[in-house]
Amino acid sequence: MRVRPGDSLRPVVLRLPLTLLLGMLIWLALRPALDRAVPAFAELLIRAYEVPRVTRLVSDQHQVEVRRSDSPPASTLPVLPLTGVHFNTIVLLALSLALPRPWSRRQLERLAMAWAVLLLVQVVNLTFEVKSLYATRCGAWSVANYSRLARDLFGFLQLFTDLPLRFSAPFLLWYGFNLEVVSGLIEGAESGTGTGGKRDRRGRS
Repeated sequence: MRVRPGDSLRPVVLRLPLTLLLGMLIWLALRPALDRAVPAFAELLIRAYEVPRVTRLVSDQHQVEVRRSDSPPASTLPVLPLTGVHFNTIVLLALSLALPRPWSRRQLERLAMAWAVLLLVQVVNLTFEVKSLYATRCGAWSVANYSRLARDLFGFLQLFTDLPLRFSAPFLLWYGFNLEVVSGLIEGAESGTGTGGKRDRRGRS
């Protein structure tokens, strides 16, 4: 989708508070589904490389319980919150819906593709949360079952996916899937080719 002559960056910025609210409402409506989907896919990913396959992730009240079938029933692992894992969905929705013609088929397709990749990022984030939990926060069991290199690696991957990747992913995906649109709006704002720029040139002529 090309940027039309009348499109400018200013309306996009002005729409952001409204689309942020709309994104939050959509996220709240889909939150129960995300609470189930993200742990389910993360469990599949963990068990795909786990020998033996003992991990189970059970979501409850916007949290996920980490359970291992090889642990005694009385033993408990920390409960991990899910809200922070998929809260960045709101940012992607707000940015995407603020663009010109957000309900067009092309823009909805781009939003769906970006959202699918963001879901994968959330799954990877939760996966490394669990792996870091095993490697670094289970005391003597962690030391006995994970080397120092593995503990450092999973700790780094957990921090990387938890901080920079979690917060940057919505912006990178929004820009990547809407490169032509966003770049056109930015170039129009810099060169004054948007609606406001036309009025300025008329005023000077």
